[in-house]
Amino acid sequence: MITLVAPPRGTAPQWAIQQREVFAAIDAAAPLFLRKYVHPGGTLKAHGKLDDDYECFNSWPLAYIMGGRPELLDWSLSAWNGITRQWTFQHQQAVHREFVRHSDALHLSEAYTGFQAFGLAAPEIPENADRALRFAQLYLGDEPTARNYDRRLRLIRSPLTGSGGPLFESSADYVLNYVFASLYPAIRELEPGWDRDPVRHAAVQRLYNAMVMQGDVPMNLAITGLVTHAFILTGEPRCGEWVLEYLDAWIERTRRNGGIIPDNVGLDGRIGQTRGGNWWGGFFGWNGRYSLWMIFHALITATECAYLLSRDRSYLDFYRSQVDYLLERAIERDGDLLVPHKHDRDGWYDYRPLDPYVLGHLWHLSMEPQDEARIQRLHAGSAHGPHAYAYAESPDPPAPGAEEWRPAGPADWNRVRDDLYGNKFVENEPAHLRYLAGANPDWPEAVLAATRRQIQTAAERLCGDTYQHPWRSQTMQAQNPVLCAGLGQMLMGAPFPCYNGGLLMARLRYFDATGRRPGLPPDVSALIERLAADRTVVQLVNTSAAHRRRVIVQAGAFAEHAFQDVAGEPLPGAPPQAAAIAPVPVEADRLAVELPPGTGVRLALGMRCFVHAPTYAWPPGDG
Repeated sequence: MITLVAPPRGTAPQWAIQQREVFAAIDAAAPLFLRKYVHPGGTLKAHGKLDDDYECFNSWPLAYIMGGRPELLDWSLSAWNGITRQWTFQHQQAVHREFVRHSDALHLSEAYTGFQAFGLAAPEIPENADRALRFAQLYLGDEPTARNYDRRLRLIRSPLTGSGGPLFESSADYVLNYVFASLYPAIRELEPGWDRDPVRHAAVQRLYNAMVMQGDVPMNLAITGLVTHAFILTGEPRCGEWVLEYLDAWIERTRRNGGIIPDNVGLDGRIGQTRGGNWWGGFFGWNGRYSLWMIFHALITATECAYLLSRDRSYLDFYRSQVDYLLERAIERDGDLLVPHKHDRDGWYDYRPLDPYVLGHLWHLSMEPQDEARIQRLHAGSAHGPHAYAYAESPDPPAPGAEEWRPAGPADWNRVRDDLYGNKFVENEPAHLRYLAGANPDWPEAVLAATRRQIQTAAERLCGDTYQHPWRSQTMQAQNPVLCAGLGQMLMGAPFPCYNGGLLMARLRYFDATGRRPGLPPDVSALIERLAADRTVVQLVNTSAAHRRRVIVQAGAFAEHAFQDVAGEPLPGAPPQAAAIAPVPVEADRLAVELPPGTGVRLALGMRCFVHAPTYAWPPGDG
């Protein structure tokens, strides 16, 4: 492994000091959460919904692999096991064989992203490898006790699946009252109070079971994250084959549907089988409450997984085609570029901004000028806020028209919000994209300051006894102090991982050679300042005045990229005798950097992206 030695520097950059302070704040605040909400052994003292309980710890293994304290891994493993035991033996026994009995893919995929992160954090744990394969096999079509997948037709057989198999009957009340599905054309529009009339309720329930619960929906594409994780961890070929097979099936359906992905496929494989050929109206579909948002999150996960496994750029073309389908139908109004988010019997409607997150993930994969141009088009057409999905601040069903997007105040892509949690961190993606474009130079200090404030807010809530989130199930989640979305952007060049099953799609990751563990060594800070198709520019700084550190830099979260060459230069403020590092060939997926006390370096890394099969394996001698 090539080893570079960093030249001396002058004063430590402000961002480097702030970054170490954020790591310290996370390390100090995590025990406050445990003390308030977790029993010894990992079971919880309070509960939200099943997925919300798991989600409280999704960020903990990610913080560990970036350089957080080692206990973050142990604590999150203990909590995952404790939550699984509680929901197995209590709470309606909603977990069976360590996996949720029945859930929609949106909530299922949210719940298991933390489990997937254990592969990056500790791939050697045998029970997690066993679990990963067992969970994936629920969707491969070979599990006789849970026939979720039809191998012949390449479809998942219901919107609700799990270890109990597909569910073909489920209460309609929540889904229809919250407008997550339609009964059109059988019922053009449900009347208020339908669920309070026993006769009408029974009739609607029968229709719901027949129309909504039979067959496949795009949200099920989010399950590809779980199956891809199993493939990387175990090498089981069928897992990798299934991911491509399943996404290919949806690509073919989209072609048959005129270029836009349909939101319901019947058990016989026909689009709109249960609703007279109607391609929209299904579970979490095109006229549902979150419509585009839900569908594209699942598409992001499936596209990233398929591209990671195959390196086939046609999967990027498919995802791009869905973006362009909507952009071609966009309207401009008062300086805002608005795309349709929903479709009903009268056509496309509900015009809102297209979230930059939707295109940011595509650009991170492709690094193509055409995708950068799409992002620039969005930015040029963003005169006003709020975020496209700034509503949903109430747990109650929405009143008609209450969630219509209305321009309010100027849009500011450079702003970093400090009041986010969970999947809402996507709202900070535009600021990172602007920084990588060279247009938001204050972003590193801003994102670290915002993260520090959020950690402090969570710690204050944990030390009190009065905080309660308006959505009671998210009270714990909103107090999670292990916040690493900004760190992932800075250290790894990673977009915020797709909350619905997404894997960590990073340009770089790090290992502490001396500590023999994942993450940056103590005192070391990192900042990726530029990304291109063939190059990554990163700063590494040792803030210690006394200790030498050795960091191993890996090309990609899964060693899926490769370094071609590397050159280095001193950071601004370095003493005159600090010399540049002449370009040297690398031709490997890892290199080492020696950081004597008080040194720093800017590395320009020539790269080839997505050229290796993904692996969780650690660098030799550093596991």
